[in-house]
Amino acid sequence: MAEAVVSGVVTRIGDLLVQEGKFLSGVSNQVELLQIELKLMQGLLKDADARQNESELVRQWVAEIRDLAYDADDIIATHAHTVGSRKGGGVQKVLERCSCILDEGITVHQVGSKIENIMTKISNLKTSFQGYGIRESMIKGGGSSSFNERQREQRQTFSHLEHDVVGFDDDLNKLVEFLLKEGEDSRVASICGMGGLGKTTLAKMVYNYREVKQHFDCRAWVYISQQCQRRRVWEEILISLLSKDQRDEIQKLTDAEIVEKLRQVQCEKRCLVILDDIWNIEAWNSLQEAFLVRSTGNKILLTSRNKQVCLHVDPRSFLRELQCLNEERSWELLDKIAVSWREDSVTKTYMKKFGKEMIGYCGDLPLAITVLGEQNLRVNRVLALSYNDLPCHLKPCFLYLGHFPEDFEIPTKELIRMWMGEGFVSEIQHNRGREDTMDDVGHRYIRELVQRCMVLVGKMGSLGRIKTCRMHDLMRDFCVSKAQEENFLHITNILSLKRREAQNSKVRRLAIILESNDNYITGIKFSEYPYLRSLLYLPPPPFQNNCIQSYFNFKESCFKKFKLVRVLHLENFQKHSCKLPKDIGCLIYLRYLSLKNSNIKKVSSSIDNLRCLETLDLQIFSKPRVPNVFKYMKQLKHLYLPCSYRVCCKLELGNLSYLQTLVNVQPKTIQIPTWFKFNLLRVLKVRNKKGAQDAIQMLISRCPLIEKLHLYKHLKKLPEAHQFSPNLAKLTLSGTKLEEDPMETLEKLPNLKILYFRYVIQKTSRYESVGRASFNGKNMVCSERGFPLLQSLLLSSLYYLEEWRVEEGAMPSLCRLEIEFCNSLKVIPDGLRFITTLQKLKIKSMSKSFTNRLHEGGPDFDKVKHVPSLVFIDW
Repeated sequence: MAEAVVSGVVTRIGDLLVQEGKFLSGVSNQVELLQIELKLMQGLLKDADARQNESELVRQWVAEIRDLAYDADDIIATHAHTVGSRKGGGVQKVLERCSCILDEGITVHQVGSKIENIMTKISNLKTSFQGYGIRESMIKGGGSSSFNERQREQRQTFSHLEHDVVGFDDDLNKLVEFLLKEGEDSRVASICGMGGLGKTTLAKMVYNYREVKQHFDCRAWVYISQQCQRRRVWEEILISLLSKDQRDEIQKLTDAEIVEKLRQVQCEKRCLVILDDIWNIEAWNSLQEAFLVRSTGNKILLTSRNKQVCLHVDPRSFLRELQCLNEERSWELLDKIAVSWREDSVTKTYMKKFGKEMIGYCGDLPLAITVLGEQNLRVNRVLALSYNDLPCHLKPCFLYLGHFPEDFEIPTKELIRMWMGEGFVSEIQHNRGREDTMDDVGHRYIRELVQRCMVLVGKMGSLGRIKTCRMHDLMRDFCVSKAQEENFLHITNILSLKRREAQNSKVRRLAIILESNDNYITGIKFSEYPYLRSLLYLPPPPFQNNCIQSYFNFKESCFKKFKLVRVLHLENFQKHSCKLPKDIGCLIYLRYLSLKNSNIKKVSSSIDNLRCLETLDLQIFSKPRVPNVFKYMKQLKHLYLPCSYRVCCKLELGNLSYLQTLVNVQPKTIQIPTWFKFNLLRVLKVRNKKGAQDAIQMLISRCPLIEKLHLYKHLKKLPEAHQFSPNLAKLTLSGTKLEEDPMETLEKLPNLKILYFRYVIQKTSRYESVGRASFNGKNMVCSERGFPLLQSLLLSSLYYLEEWRVEEGAMPSLCRLEIEFCNSLKVIPDGLRFITTLQKLKIKSMSKSFTNRLHEGGPDFDKVKHVPSLVFIDW
C-alpha cells in the first residue's frame, strides 16, 4: 500500500511542476529534488511493501516512507495554493489539480524548511535501509528469491487429503464426469473462488477419485504459487508422468528437451495434470507450450483465485465457481473435525453449544471452520496473499471497501465515484483513439476484484454491469484490519464515541456507522480530523426495520474543521434543523457530495464555491429551491437534482461540458446556449412539466451519445427517431400518457436493448391518488425487423391497451418479457411464437381469463410453449 501512496504523490507533484510551476515559486528546485527522491524510494518499496510481515524493522521503515509521502503531498499543495491566491487569476486551476492543502499563509522560507526536513528524513531512511538492519532484514536467508521460496514452501500443497471434507459432492461429481469425457472440446477444467473455499481440497478429491485413477495412465500434481518457476513446474510434471527414478536424468535436460518430452508422453499416454494455485495469466503463458492444444485423452485441472486466468487458459473450459457452505454443512464439517470423535460428553456438549455460534463468525468459509477446529490461525494469512498479489492501483480501491458495514450491498456507481474523488481512478487512452470514462475504468477495477474473488457480485444491472457488490465477512474483517494497519481508514460508531477512544490525528478517511438501535450521535470532534479526505456517514435507511431515525448534529462551523475533504457521503442524513450548514462552501477541494434521501430542505447557495465537484447528488425528500450555481462547477460529471425542485432563475448548464449523468432535470428550468451540446452525456432522466414538449425534444437532441434515457410524465408525443441518440440502449417511459403508438418510433432505434413502460402514482387530493400510464392508446404494433437488438421488454399498467400485435421477424433478440396490470389486454400476441430467443415470460396481476389462456391446454399455450421459464403471479 505504501507503494501506491508514494506513486500517487509522485504523480501529483509532477503535475504541479509541469502545469503549475509558477505557483511553486521559490521552491520548485527543492520540489523537483523531492520528487526524484520519492521515485527512487518507489523502487525499494516494490519489494519491501509486500514483505512487511517478515520483520518489524521492515514494517516500520515502510510506514515511515508512507507517512513522509503524505506530509510532502500536504506541504507542497498548500504552498501552491497560497502563492496562487496571492497572484490571482490562477486559483481555480490550482484548486482543480491540487489534491490537498493544509495551513494557509505558509511562507517560502517555511515551506522550504519543511521540504528540507522531509528530504533529511528520506536520506536517513535510505541510510537505515543500507546500513542499519533493514537491508539485512530483507535479504536474510538469500534475499527476495529466498523469501519467495520460503513463502512457496509454507503454501506448498500435495495430492493427499489431510482432513475430513463435506459439501463438495455435486462439484466432485461434475468435475469427474467432465474429466472422464473424451473430446477435444473438453481439455481443461477449472476451480475458482476466494481463498479458503476449498479449491485445493476439491482438486485433491478429484485427483484421488478411484475412477479418475483408473481412467488415466499417469497423473501429475504440481503447486504453482504466486511466483511461477517454469523450469521447476515442468520438471515436476515430467517426473510425475514418467518416474521418480528418472529425476536426475530429467534435471539435465534443456528447457526445449523437457517440453519435447512432455508433449511426447502426452501423445503416448492418457495424462491428467493438476496445476494448483495458479495466480496470473503470465504464469500460464509461460507454461502452455508444454501442453498439447488438441488432445482427446489428456486433461488439465487448475485451481485459481482469479476467474480471468481460468477463462484465459481455455474460454470453453469447464468452470466450477465454489460457494460458501450453508449452515448445515458448516456444522457438519466442524463436527467431523473437532467434536464427534471426542469421548468426554461434557466437552462435546460445550463445543456443540459454542461451536454453532462460532460458525456464524466463520462466514461458512471452509478454511475458517477448519482453522476453528484445529486451533490454527491461517485465515488472515491466506487472505493476505490475495491482497499482496493486487497491482498497486487496486490496493487503495480494495481498502476503501472497508468503509461499508458488514453485509452491506455497495452500489458500484457510488463506489466508483468515491474512488474518483480520491484520485484512485484515472482515464485511459485506447489504441483506437477512444478514451474510456473514469466510470468505465472503475467498473473494470470492480470486475478485476470480482475475478480475483475478493469481492462478491450482488445485483447485476439491466445492461450487464455489476450494480452492487459486497464482501464475505472474513474478507471484510481482513480489509478493515489491513486498512487500519495502513492508517488508511478509521471506523467509528456510538460505542467508540462513548469510550472516547484515542484518535490518530493523521486519520484520512472516516466511516461513521450507525446501527439500527442508534437514535442519536454526538461527540464527534471534527477538530481532531484536520487531514480527513473522505467522510462517509452510514446510518440505516429511513424507517428500515422500524428503527428510530438517527440525527447527525452537524454544527454550523463543523465543515471548517476538515477543509481537505474530497469525498463527503451523507446519504440518509437527517438534521433537526433540516438545513445544511452554510460553511459547506469551505470544502473547496470536494470532488464527491451526496445528500441522497436526506431531510435537507434548503440547498445553500454557498455550494457555488465547490468548483472541483465531479459528483453532486441532491436527490433529497423535500422540494427545495435550487440556486443557479452549477455554471461554476465546470468539472461536474454526474449531477442528480431533487425529484421535485423550484428555481428563482433558470439553471445555466452551458459550462458543463464534462457532464456524463443528468438526473431529474426539468427542461423548462434550465438554460443552454443554442450552440451547446452535452457531448459526453450518457445518462439522462427528465421530469417533464405540462407544456414542455418542445423543451424536452430540444434537450434530447442536444445529447448525441446518450445510452440511458428515462422520460417521466407529461409527454404526449415522442420525439422523432432521428432525434434520439443512435447509442440509446435503455429507455424507460414513466407516466408519460403518450397518445400515439410509441412502437412505430422506438422500433427504429438501432441499439435499443431495454424498454420499460411504467406507471406513476399522482396525488389528486390529500387522501386520493391515481395511476398515470405511459401509453393511453388502445393498439400497439411491433413491425417486422423492428427492435433488432431489444432484449428486455416491460409493459406495466397500460390500462387502455386492448390489442398488441407482433409481426413475424419483430424483436428477434428478445430474451425477457413482462406484462403486468394491462387490464384491457385480452390475448397475448400470436407473433410471440416466432421469437425463439425468449427465455422468460412473466405475467403478473392480469385477468384470470388472460392467464388461463396461457396455461397448458389453453388456446394461447401454443404461442409460448417454447419459452423455458413461464411465471404467473396472481392479483
